[in-house]
Amino acid sequence: MKLQLEQRIFLRSLCWQASWNFARMQCLGLAYAIYPLLEKLYAKNPEHLAQRSRRYLVCFNTNPYFAAAILGFLVHMESQGEEMGDQGLALSGSLAGLYGAVGDAFFWNGLKPMVSALAVMLFFLKPSLWVLIFLFTAYNFIHLGLRYTIYVHGLHRGIGVIETINHWRLPLVRNIMEFVTTVSLAVTAFLMVDFFALSGTTAAAHATHLFLFLALIGWFGWQRKKRDGGQPRLWEVLPAGGLVVLLCLLFK
Repeated sequence: MKLQLEQRIFLRSLCWQASWNFARMQCLGLAYAIYPLLEKLYAKNPEHLAQRSRRYLVCFNTNPYFAAAILGFLVHMESQGEEMGDQGLALSGSLAGLYGAVGDAFFWNGLKPMVSALAVMLFFLKPSLWVLIFLFTAYNFIHLGLRYTIYVHGLHRGIGVIETINHWRLPLVRNIMEFVTTVSLAVTAFLMVDFFALSGTTAAAHATHLFLFLALIGWFGWQRKKRDGGQPRLWEVLPAGGLVVLLCLLFK
């Protein structure tokens, strides 16, 4: 298959959610993305092309980013014949459930909060338009890079894309991102107080404020580990940040 065709299919997959519907969810996005391949394979028989295209209008829903892995797998299977394509469609439902859970946890609960928290921290550290550039560039570079990588692995390895993604240990990476988010928000709380109210304080006062926010990070981390062995969640950190601000103002 020509590289140009592979790229067309991937670019179409970026519109995956544009036609989301309650009846069959992402089915139109899937059919739209893979249509260039079907058109190449069955262009000589328009009736069969239409019939084959309708096969991809099945109920389908997964994380729109990790859908690229399933799309690559389906292209790999369809390229080997209709029977293999039907087998790929039969497996796609199971893959959709798997990567829906993995992708939501990694992107929505890990990457997006981490990049956003880092951007806010950088803003209060040094306000600049470059913070916005960092926010959009960092997130899109990571998510588009991962989407294209897993798409290519699906194209060339088929069902082996599962093994590839498994080797990346994404749950561990997500835990690391959650920890980075937690620390970034705690630091941001300290920087907010310093930014808005503490520009004239002494070094001793700054040391006291730093000790307070470090103590709160340690306390929340200990509570979280005591409960279930994980890192503090975002909704736990927000009250901690508010408490840091309050204590810093009291000790100003």
